[in-house]
Amino acid sequence: MAIHIHGKQMQLTQALQEYAQHKLGPLQQWFESPVDIQVSMAVQGHKHEQRVEVTIPYRGVVFRVEERQPDMYAAVDLVSDKLARKLRKFKEKARRKARYPHNPALLTRPESHEEATAVDEEDEFAVVRIKTVPVKPVDVDEAIWHMNMLDHQFHLFRNKASNELEVVYRRNDGTYGLITT
Repeated sequence: MAIHIHGKQMQLTQALQEYAQHKLGPLQQWFESPVDIQVSMAVQGHKHEQRVEVTIPYRGVVFRVEERQPDMYAAVDLVSDKLARKLRKFKEKARRKARYPHNPALLTRPESHEEATAVDEEDEFAVVRIKTVPVKPVDVDEAIWHMNMLDHQFHLFRNKASNELEVVYRRNDGTYGLITT
């Protein structure tokens, strides 16, 4: 297993690198073969918000978690806990649904009885509302305007120029992103 840690707009200390390796190292037990863990740490914004992002690509699945906190060590703690929960949920769901029959040992960590029961019903993916929306041909700027007027985080639209379905969304840093088909 390799943990690659890099910092943006900050100087990584040896203590912080060792702490991140100590907290993220045990995640290897969830995988049957060595994984590469990518860790990005950054100080952002006028509030000096500390951001930790962890990405683990593994056999066609990408596990990604991000956390923002005033303290970098607290962000590492939270991102480690979130990732462990995500891996446990993924393993439980894969086992229940047999979603990956070609690779039943995708995640191999043996579970205790407590961990097996820790996956709450609320963790299930449940569709609680189905909404039909008209998809009108508009340009990207108009789609952003609609999204802002509705105070939504994303907006589905048909691009007037390409006639393709696209999604415009608001990013965490306040900028906009576009997903095309």
